[in-house]
Amino acid sequence: MIERILGITLPIFFIILIGLIYGRFKKPNMAGANKIILDVALPCLIFTSLSTKHFELSSSLHFLSAAALIVLLSGLAILPFTRFINASKRSVLPTVMFANMGPIGIPLTVLAFGPDGLGPAVLLLVATNMLHFTFGVGIVSGRIDAKLIYANPLIWSTILGVSFSYLNLQLPEWVDMSLTMVGNILVPLMLISLGTRLAESRIEHAKAGLIASVLAVVIRLAIAYAVLNFFTLDLVQRGALILFAGLPPGIFNYMIAERFNQEPDKVASIVIVGHIISIVFLPIGIWLALK
Repeated sequence: MIERILGITLPIFFIILIGLIYGRFKKPNMAGANKIILDVALPCLIFTSLSTKHFELSSSLHFLSAAALIVLLSGLAILPFTRFINASKRSVLPTVMFANMGPIGIPLTVLAFGPDGLGPAVLLLVATNMLHFTFGVGIVSGRIDAKLIYANPLIWSTILGVSFSYLNLQLPEWVDMSLTMVGNILVPLMLISLGTRLAESRIEHAKAGLIASVLAVVIRLAIAYAVLNFFTLDLVQRGALILFAGLPPGIFNYMIAERFNQEPDKVASIVIVGHIISIVFLPIGIWLALK
């Protein structure tokens, strides 16, 4: 079990380390690469992974419902503890609710469960992003912008992918291969980008970051186990949700907090510390998911 956990986590941390070292010495501008990730590579991966899989509607709805409950109940559960973090509810709640499903969650789930883990990982990514850009942004800003949903390429690639799967449609082989090749750049590029971002970040509120990061993982894992008692899911789906619960806070939390000026320095510290201590929590999450 230890060898398998190390085999899953070490490649992720090693690629992040490459990005961190490169970012520390070269200080690259990753804005263009990050835009390609979000606007091109990620939609291609979502479409190709969903369009080639058969979805059992009832099981998928149960899985997505369980994921939504974990996200929303985590936000409610952290409310009594915000005074210990010394940060506002608007800045703390999203860091607990929304984990880093993109750069870390997808490769972690695929490494843990093989190709069967890609479908649930992608569904989790889309579902949590939809919630993040509706409820998450609403918590931080005080309002919900519908444009963040209907103008999001992740949503349209999901709709197309599920439609192709349901209608049993196929693209020409050369088109499918092209989209697959573009999607395959996603995971390593996201991990390298995460490393470069960590290289340029500063921890200014270490205590708040540590308390919030630990609480985020503990609360999400506790709620995940509670929620899973009420849903009938297969082993990969259950494992994917447990892995999701053990992930560090998502980087989008910092970007949104900065945009709406909701204690971005504290949110940045929570995100950075969360990724540092994930060296401890991710192996625990993998052990629980595989167990």
